[in-house]
Amino acid sequence: MKLHYCFAASFCLLALSGCQSGSLQASAAPAVQSTAAAETPAAQQTDTAVQSEHESASQTSIDLKGLTDLVGKSDSEVTAVLGQGEEMRNDEGMLLSRDYTLPLLEEDASVSLSFNLYQEGDNRMEQAVVNLGQSDLNSYAQTLTQIFGDPTESYETSYFFSSGDKTLVLADPYGDGAYIEISVNE
Repeated sequence: MKLHYCFAASFCLLALSGCQSGSLQASAAPAVQSTAAAETPAAQQTDTAVQSEHESASQTSIDLKGLTDLVGKSDSEVTAVLGQGEEMRNDEGMLLSRDYTLPLLEEDASVSLSFNLYQEGDNRMEQAVVNLGQSDLNSYAQTLTQIFGDPTESYETSYFFSSGDKTLVLADPYGDGAYIEISVNE
């Protein structure tokens, strides 16, 4: 409430400074500075709230199976489970992606969720990419086999798994770190 009064008082002082002589303008400058100082804590509080929300999403208890189940769900369903994350929108305001750091497969994995790839304006998560820290593809393949069963296909640097109407691709094509791509079957 105090912040509201500070904004109202500084607005009045600014309005008066525009109408009055130069001596009053000099006295309005400290008010503008105090308003800027008052705005800084509010901005910091907002940043802190966003950061804590991002951190709480990072500490979610979701596992890889739960993340797989979220693919194909609406943005509101995704954010209800994971929080807001770090979002990216295009110039028209359409949601393109949300990024998270989630504890998956016993490590903090960088996760990027893609929206509106095929159904523009639908705000459905259509793909999730989990960037893993290690490049030991075989150990990841064993873990995914325990969760989703035997791979439906495998090649030198990739394994394909199925979970209901979703396909998971575990790959490390360049030997620089494995990733898992989860998408809805078309």
